[in-house]
Amino acid sequence: MSRLSLLALAAFVATPAVAVEQNIWSTTFETNEYETLGPFPWGSLGTIYGGASFQSATGFTGFGNQMFRNDSGGGTSFSAVGLGGHSMLHLKFDLAFIDSWDSINGSVAPDILFVDFDGHSYQFTVNNASGSVFDVGPGTVISSGSNLGYSSWSDVIVRYDFLFAHTGPTFGMTIRFGGAGFQGGADESWGIDNFSLAAEPAQGVVPEPATWAMLIAGFGMVGATLRRRRPLVA
Repeated sequence: MSRLSLLALAAFVATPAVAVEQNIWSTTFETNEYETLGPFPWGSLGTIYGGASFQSATGFTGFGNQMFRNDSGGGTSFSAVGLGGHSMLHLKFDLAFIDSWDSINGSVAPDILFVDFDGHSYQFTVNNASGSVFDVGPGTVISSGSNLGYSSWSDVIVRYDFLFAHTGPTFGMTIRFGGAGFQGGADESWGIDNFSLAAEPAQGVVPEPATWAMLIAGFGMVGATLRRRRPLVA
């Protein structure tokens, strides 16, 4: 193999590859909880309502016309089993903290939202009505301090984006209330929208565009060199 061939091959091998992320399950809850499925392989998907229902999202930024809202004390869960081989999972969703949340030190407290998925556990709280603690963990606040349409209290919308190592065939996430101050109904509730679960296949990598460019250029140089090397005539 010529020196130019070796250089082209080295450039191809040395350049980092980009994982191809594939959708498992995503939904905006506009029609149902199973709007877009795959192409990443899975065996079955499941939702336990736990007091949640499809309700109006009028006024909630980025939530469309409908969200999945829980105004009771039950736990709502999402699960995916029989997942194909993968190395990472990418989980995204928006949470709305609705009505009179009293934080962990307010007048009727604590009001806590527990979010658990595959060994990751979070406790979130906001102070829409009273209290001084506002803790939404690694989330990004999309809207805060505005009444979005259920009662006279302000509401908070937070966007979450988690990318984590995962290789097992099963995924599960549960969202539930906790704390002695939780009253439910028109006092405190939460809603979820723009849910998305995707996977990076274990072998699902492709070269970056720059890698393809270098490889093609290298092959072109090798071809040009071969054309210049004509055999000697005896």
